[in-house]
Amino acid sequence: MMQRACLSLTCLLVLASCQSTPRIDAPVNPEWAQRQQVLQQIERWEFTGSINVRDAEEAHSSRIRWQQDEERYRINLWGTFNIGATEINGQPGYVRIEQQGEDPVITDSPEELLYQQIGYELPVTELNYWIRGIPAPGEAHDLSFGETSQLLQFQQSGWQINYMGYTNFGTETLPTRIRIQKSPLRLDLYRLDWSLPGDEPLIVTQQDS
Repeated sequence: MMQRACLSLTCLLVLASCQSTPRIDAPVNPEWAQRQQVLQQIERWEFTGSINVRDAEEAHSSRIRWQQDEERYRINLWGTFNIGATEINGQPGYVRIEQQGEDPVITDSPEELLYQQIGYELPVTELNYWIRGIPAPGEAHDLSFGETSQLLQFQQSGWQINYMGYTNFGTETLPTRIRIQKSPLRLDLYRLDWSLPGDEPLIVTQQDS
C-alpha cells in the first residue's frame, strides 16, 4: 500500500507538470481578472515544501521539490515513504521516473499507469493550475476571494480546493498551503517556499546535450 501511494502521488505530479496554459474562462471580477492573468503567465517556477496524501485507510507524507521550466519539469520526492528518493524528469510525450535502488521507468502515457495502480481518477490535468492559485480551464463553482482578490476556495471537476495560506515571493503572492479533496482522498501541500527565476536555465538534463 505504501508503494502504491507513492506511485499515485508521483503520477499525479508528473501529469500536472505536462499541461500547457490555454485560455481560462471569463473571470468573476475585474481585480480577479488582472490577478488571474498574471498567474497564468507564470510558466517557470521552483518550490520546496511538504505533501501529505490521505485516504480512508492510510496517510503518507513526503518532502517535495518541484521545478517547472515552461513545459519541462523536474520533481523530487523524499521523506517517509520508505522506498527511497524519487525523481521525475519530463516534458510532454516523455516522462522518466527513477526511484532509489530501482530501474528507471520511461513512458509517454502515465495516465493509464496511474489508473491501473489505484483504480480511480485524480485531478491530474488541473493541479498545475491549482497550485498557482487559479482554476483550470473549464467551469469552476463557488469561487470566493480574500480582501486582495486572492482565491480562497472553489469547486472544480468534483474537487474542493481550499487555499489556507499565501505569502509574498518577490513581486507575486503565491499559495503556501493548499488542500485538495474529494472523498475519500485528501491532498495537502504545505510550507511551500517559492522561487521565480529570471532568464537563466532552470532545468539542465541530459536532453540538453
